Parts: sequence; structure tokens; C-alpha cells
Amino acid sequence: MGLLCAKLRDCCCYRAISCCRNSSAPIEDFQVLILGPSGSGKTELGHRLSRVPRALDDQEATNGVRCYQMSAVEPPAELQLTEVGGNAEMQRLWKHYYANSHALIYCFDLAADPIEMEGTFALLTECLLGTQLAGKPVLLVASRHRVGVQLYDVEYAFGLEELAKSCGCPLLICHMDEAEDLQRGIRWLCHQLLARKSQLDQRIRYDVNMQAWQRRKRSLLSSGKLAQVHRHRFRRQTRKILPAIQGFGGTKKRPSTAPPKIFFVNSQREETNKF
Repeated sequence: MGLLCAKLRDCCCYRAISCCRNSSAPIEDFQVLILGPSGSGKTELGHRLSRVPRALDDQEATNGVRCYQMSAVEPPAELQLTEVGGNAEMQRLWKHYYANSHALIYCFDLAADPIEMEGTFALLTECLLGTQLAGKPVLLVASRHRVGVQLYDVEYAFGLEELAKSCGCPLLICHMDEAEDLQRGIRWLCHQLLARKSQLDQRIRYDVNMQAWQRRKRSLLSSGKLAQVHRHRFRRQTRKILPAIQGFGGTKKRPSTAPPKIFFVNSQREETNKF
């Protein structure tokens, strides 16, 4: 009997362990925004991360939005990549994608001249400071090469560490053309997303609700309904006025607290009578 119980116990323990091993945790899903100036390598990066070959006739700059999907293995995560065009017209639409994003991948051309690169990182500063991207992980991805220029030169020349501290964003820089360096950046991004998932999800819900309220408020103000709602929210009751107090043909009644007679006292007349 004891041997039978031992066998049953071992069998049950083995099944429990095997079930625990087979039941893997669900893979987390994240929304990642890909931004950068026109011609900075955003489309090429999206195809490399999603492992979808780029068509030979698809070499023009993106004038719209492209979506990719990436499955990271270590750590396991699903990244929904959204690329938005980088021309001047599309840059005005970038802010509409900030609220729904867990992280930002910002592409820049390392072979660009210093003046153009300065404008590139000034645009990055506008994206991060005081916006809905502040506090979210940022991965900087460089494209192409420039002789004598390294990534740490860019980091120190444009004050990227100070920018990360001022906006509260974890920041890492890597290169697109170096496969190991790019994989290192993606692993870092996935680790940051998994470690901050609850905080980022709560932040996204708040930003989306505020964005919806702002749109609702603008529509009410433009249609003139917001003032009407405020006017009728606390409606003032009409006061009834007695006809006697209005004086339309009625006699004014004296208050009950008034004295029966009114006495006029003239102190000067009394003093003259005494003399």
C-alpha cells in the first residue's frame, strides 16, 4: 500500500512539473513608433526587423504610414512597429502617434553633414520634451557610415545623455548596418519594455483618455454646445414676486415688526419752548 501511494505521488509530481514546463507565460505585445527625418533608413530598418525582403521597386521615401511586426526571442516579446514618414508634412502628424506608443525608435543618417545632423537631433528634442513620449524608452539607430565619426562622438557632441535625463527617457544608440549591434539594441529595448510594462500601460491609458477628451472639447467648442451645456447644467429657478410689492394697484403692507406709530422728534423746537 505504501509503495502504491509513493508511485502515485511521484506520478502526480511529475505531471505537475511537466505541466508547469509546458505552460509558458503569454508573450507581451508592445507598440513601437519608428520616426526620423526623410531618408534616415526607417523603411529599411522596418524590413530588417520584420525579416520581410524589401521590393526592388520600393526605394522611395515613405509619404504615409507603414506597419511591421517583429517577434523577439530573447527576451520574448511581440513588437508592432509603426513607421511614419519623415518629410515636413508628415512631421506635423507625428504627435498623433505618441499616446499609443510604448517606445520610440529614432533613425538618423550618420553620414549627414554636421548642420543636418544638428537639425535631426533638434527634431528629436522636440519629440521628447514635454510630449507624450517623455519617460518612454528610446532607441537611436544610425544608418550608413562616416569616416572618423563614431557613435560615442554623436552621443557627446549633441548631448544625448543630458537629453535623456531631462525627459526621463532610457536611451541607447546602435548602428543598423552592424547586425550584432542592432540585436543588442533590440534586446535592450525589449528588456526596458518588459521591466516597465505596467507603468507604460497605465501611461498609455491616461494619455489616450486625455487625447479623446481634448478632441471632444474642441468639437464642443467649435459647435457652440459647450457653453450651452454649462448654461443649462445649473438652471436658476424663477422667483415669484408678490403683486403688492410690485406696486401695480395693490397697497403696500407694513411689516409686522414695525411700530404702530412713528414719532418725529424735533429737539430744536423743544429747546425754544423751554426758553
